[in-house]
Amino acid sequence: MIASDSRVLIVEGQARLRWLLDTMFHVSGVKTIHSVPDRKLAREILLTHPIDVVLYDWSTPGVKGADFLRSIRSLSVTKYLPFVFMSGYGQLDDEDYAVGKDLDVDGYVYKPITHEDLEDKFGSVMDQHDAMTENFVHLSRAAAFVDVEEFQEARKELKSAREKGDRSPRVWSETGLVYEDMKRDREAKLCYEKSIQPDKNYARPYGGIGNILSKEGNSDLARKYYQKAAIVSPRSSERQYALAESLLKQGDKDGARVAVQRAVRGVRRGDSLVSSQSEESAAAAEFFLSIGQADMAEEEFGFALAGDPRNVHYFNRLGMAFRRQKKFSEAVIN
Repeated sequence: MIASDSRVLIVEGQARLRWLLDTMFHVSGVKTIHSVPDRKLAREILLTHPIDVVLYDWSTPGVKGADFLRSIRSLSVTKYLPFVFMSGYGQLDDEDYAVGKDLDVDGYVYKPITHEDLEDKFGSVMDQHDAMTENFVHLSRAAAFVDVEEFQEARKELKSAREKGDRSPRVWSETGLVYEDMKRDREAKLCYEKSIQPDKNYARPYGGIGNILSKEGNSDLARKYYQKAAIVSPRSSERQYALAESLLKQGDKDGARVAVQRAVRGVRRGDSLVSSQSEESAAAAEFFLSIGQADMAEEEFGFALAGDPRNVHYFNRLGMAFRRQKKFSEAVIN
C-alpha cells in the first residue's frame, strides 16, 4: 500500500496517461500529486515542493530518463529521493538496466500499468527507502560536516551509516565519495572495494577506484577499472568519457575516439537526443576541447562541418580549437 501522506511527482509526456496515473494514485489514497509533462517542469517542482517519490516515463520527450535521474542525483536535496522508471514491456534491455543501477534507480513499472502494479511497486519502493532513511541521513550529515571542514564529526556519521547499512553497495559507494571529498583516498578506495564485493555489476565503485588510481599516477591500473565500469554500464556517457580520458593519458587516441563516440550517442540507441553524424562529431569535439585535446577537437569539428557546412557555430568552435593550438591565421579565417 502507498501511504496517503506520500507526495508523488509524475513525469509523463502523454496527457491521457498522466490523467490515468493521477487517478490511480488518488484511488490509492494519495492526497498530494504533482503531474507534469516534461523535465523542466519536473525540476521546478522538485526544487520548490517537498516530494517523496518520482515516477518518470523513460520515453518522456525532451531529455532521456537516465540523464534526468543523473541530474537529480547530483543535487544534495534530491540525492536520495526514491525514483521509479516507467517503460513498456521489452523497451529496456540489460544495458539500460545497468545504467539504472549505476544511477541507483529504485524500481521499474511497465505499461500497460494496472492499479495493482502501481500499489505493489510503490509500496515496496517506499518500504525499502524507509528502511534506508537512517543511513541516508547519516551520509547527508557527513557531507554537510565535510563542507564546513568538521572532519571528525563527518567520520562519526560515516561510521554510523556503515554500521546500519554494511550490506548495501550504495552505502559503501556513497561513503567512499565522502571520504574522497575529505582527501582520504585510502579510506575511499577501501569503501569502493567493499561496495563491489556484494555486487560486481555495480559500475559506480569501479569508476571511483579508477579516479583514485588516476590521481595516484597509476594510469595503467586506473584504465582497467574504467574499462570495467564501461563494460558493466556500456551506455553510460559518464563511464565512457572517463575511459576516454584514461586512454588518452596512455596515448591510445583510437581507443579514446571509440569511447567518446559511444558516450555522445548517449544511454539509448534509438531515441538519442544526438540525431545526426554532424552533431555527434561536434559533441565529441566539445569533449576533446574541454580536456585540452585541441588537435582532436579540430578533427571532429572538421567532420561536423563536412556534414553541415553552413553551421556558423561549428566554424566558431573550430576557430577556438585552432586558437588553442596557436594556429592563429586559421582561427581568424574561421
